[in-house]
Amino acid sequence: MQITSTSLSLAFRRTVVLALGLGLASSVLVVRLTAQAGAKPAPATQKPAAAPAGAPRTVDLTAGDDMKYDKATIEAKPGEQLRVRLSPKGAMPKIAMSHNFVVLKLGTDAAAFVNAGISSRPTDFIAPDKKAMVIAATPLAGNGETVEVTFKVPTVPGSYPYVCTFPGHYAGGMKGTLVVKK
Repeated sequence: MQITSTSLSLAFRRTVVLALGLGLASSVLVVRLTAQAGAKPAPATQKPAAAPAGAPRTVDLTAGDDMKYDKATIEAKPGEQLRVRLSPKGAMPKIAMSHNFVVLKLGTDAAAFVNAGISSRPTDFIAPDKKAMVIAATPLAGNGETVEVTFKVPTVPGSYPYVCTFPGHYAGGMKGTLVVKK
């Protein structure tokens, strides 16, 4: 058998093409599997999930320098125990960019509530005379910190506003709705 440059180069080219094809296919598979395993897009709505008996259900919220919560709606069942854990993410210092999570009673004018607290830094920008409108609240947290609050969801179905009381954040869109329904 005589090997010619034509047959060698053809065989070599086929081997290289096959190897490249298999290498590319396996790389794509690894990238797709890695992306599926690690990247879970955050839903815009956090729906109730079963929690162990007696344990509160936990909802994780993040907030960034863009002054937005990652969830605009949280659904809950009347009377359930709910833990909301807030973790701000960003680069600005706490004095310039802090966040909290404050759930207000049904029918509360959220804009008026937030505006009344603008000069109430010692109480996390919640006006002392408006505290009766609060169902639950976390303290202010800076980037990299985590705060949480556990509370009993109201038994009356409805849409309860939640806000960040740091000045300018509510106006910037940092708000959401706790939807209580059976």
